[in-house]
Amino acid sequence: MVEGNKLIGAEYKLEFQARLTGALSDFTDKVFSLVKQQSGILRGQVESNAALKAVLDGVDFSDADQTVQFVEKVLEMIKSTSVDGDMSAILRKDQSARTLYDYMFGLSYVEPAYTLLFQDTPIEQLSPGQRGALLLIFYLLVDTKRNPIVLDQPEENLDNETIVSLLVPVVIEAKKHRQIIMVTHNPNLAVVCDAEQIIHATFTRADGQRIAYHSGSIENEETNLRVVDVLEGTMRAFTNRGGKYHSH
Repeated sequence: MVEGNKLIGAEYKLEFQARLTGALSDFTDKVFSLVKQQSGILRGQVESNAALKAVLDGVDFSDADQTVQFVEKVLEMIKSTSVDGDMSAILRKDQSARTLYDYMFGLSYVEPAYTLLFQDTPIEQLSPGQRGALLLIFYLLVDTKRNPIVLDQPEENLDNETIVSLLVPVVIEAKKHRQIIMVTHNPNLAVVCDAEQIIHATFTRADGQRIAYHSGSIENEETNLRVVDVLEGTMRAFTNRGGKYHSH
């Protein structure tokens, strides 16, 4: 539904990815409930947790060979802390080697992880603006319900090129089947998305700090002037910017 959607240009490469990963805290908690943290690289809580994390982070659990190698490497690390490989000396009281092996090879610590990719970059590595826009676009594309939705400044931390090329087409498509109420200071969203009604809010500190509202379509003369003043920075600023660009 997302990948290959006509609203998302091929250059954006918006994808949904599922993979297998290791749950670090669950894994270390369980291992050290069975094994003592007493010597070598598994001595001390901080050091031993870091040692296991270093091994865990380098594994692609979707690959069977890497998963087996991971288990064998961790068991080798554990055995290296004992004298002559005597497992009983490093196991906690009332724990058995079999319990450790069952846990390690049972892979209960492996769990699915899901993420969105934007131009091959995981969502966690994107800027706050890109991350917010990506989540919004994904939601609008996937959720086809007719419920109204309220968007609070979706343009925040985004450049205008991204807003026009990526966010605007999705908003225009979404508003065909649901009401969108949007707070924005960006003309590309208010004007290019062709808002049916624009509400201009004015805050006055005098007279008891009053807030006044004026609403109307963009074709309405008064509304049009307010849009130009607030979103474009006045007609003079809008015209001035236009005169500085080279036309082709």
